[in-house]
Amino acid sequence: MKKHIALACISAALLCGCANSFLKPVEGSERVLLLNATQVANCKSLGKISVNVVTKVGIYTREANAVEANLLQLGQNNAIELGGDSLVKDVTPEFGKQVFAVYKCKR
Repeated sequence: MKKHIALACISAALLCGCANSFLKPVEGSERVLLLNATQVANCKSLGKISVNVVTKVGIYTREANAVEANLLQLGQNNAIELGGDSLVKDVTPEFGKQVFAVYKCKR
């Protein structure tokens, strides 16, 4: 019985680690900044994007910081595709989902 529990724990840890490794940064996404609304007052709005990631792997819920990091990376990737260089968190409808406003700030 103990072997089954240990195997289940190891499997869950590996799956959670794999969930993070499937998300690849787009070239240039590391330069997309997460700002607040006052910091983008003089920037051009490019619209809003909605992103979501897996929050559960099997019966295990992923750590909040890993989910947030994945949401930000997806937001940065999408901002590059829209020609943006800045993001502002807009709405967080639920855990694992995020809406970002995308801006071009001419930095």
